[in-house]
Amino acid sequence: MAHQDELSTVRAFVAAANRGDLAGLTAALAPDVRIDMAGAVQYGRDQVLRSFFLPWVVRVSGQYRETGIAHGEDGPTVFYRFETPAGLVEDLAYTYRVRAGAVVEIVGRFA
Repeated sequence: MAHQDELSTVRAFVAAANRGDLAGLTAALAPDVRIDMAGAVQYGRDQVLRSFFLPWVVRVSGQYRETGIAHGEDGPTVFYRFETPAGLVEDLAYTYRVRAGAVVEIVGRFA
C-alpha cells in the first residue's frame, strides 16, 4: 500500500477518535487488530475499543494533534500531542500497519 493510502486510513481513524465516533473507529479497525500500547497488548477490535479507545480516548474527550511522521519498513509512525480537557498532555508515537484500508496493528509508545 502506498504511503499516502496508509496515511489516509490512519488519519480517518484518528479523526474518528477525536470526534468520539464509535462507528468510525469500528470501521477503521480490522476485526483482528492488535495494539501494543507501551507493552499492554490487546487483540481484536471489540477488545481494543472496550479496553483502550473508549475509556482512554473517547470518554475523556481526548484529542490527538499530529506533530510529525516517519515512514519505516513496518509502516508509518505518526507522532502526536494528546490532550484532554482535564489537562492530561502526552507526547506519543504510534506505528501503524494497514491492510485493505483498515488498521491491523498499532504499536504505541511515549515519545
